[in-house]
Amino acid sequence: MVCKIGKIEEISWPKNIKIVDVRKGLPFKDGSVEAIFSSHMLEHMTYEEANSILKECYRCLMPKGVIRIIVSDLFQIAKKYVDLIIATPKAEYSHTFLQELSMLDTTFKGMRKVLYKMFSHSRHLYMYDEWSLRELLEKHGFTEIQKMDYGQSRISDIKVVEDKGRHEMAVCLEGIKE
Repeated sequence: MVCKIGKIEEISWPKNIKIVDVRKGLPFKDGSVEAIFSSHMLEHMTYEEANSILKECYRCLMPKGVIRIIVSDLFQIAKKYVDLIIATPKAEYSHTFLQELSMLDTTFKGMRKVLYKMFSHSRHLYMYDEWSLRELLEKHGFTEIQKMDYGQSRISDIKVVEDKGRHEMAVCLEGIKE
């Protein structure tokens, strides 16, 4: 199953892929899902939405089910910025830092800007590092939380859905539903 927020491009999706707005809940029975994989989605939600989504994930997962979340890593991005400033201070680094956080407003004007703000989820609404993401997972009952590298997972065949490039400047955590 693939979940997508916002406008879906015209793609011939296989019949076994269902597209849902995860902010409205997941269409699965309690305890019926073996694994959940999320790559670079949670940071596009408000903190409150992220809480609701993780609560839903926990509900859907079966006992011993695995959740795997990859998000842009606030720590790595901030460290890169600080290291640059310490090495050679330049005013442009602050703008670059905000771009890398995906928190800058668009340059669109008028109605295009209004529509972009209403329907686009390309900006980050919240940022996580390893510790804040771990705390959020623990808050929702997940245990045995581990930091994972590309291809390292308790989910079999993770490489089928995972993109190595999505691990750059990112943190990946997996947790278990008890």
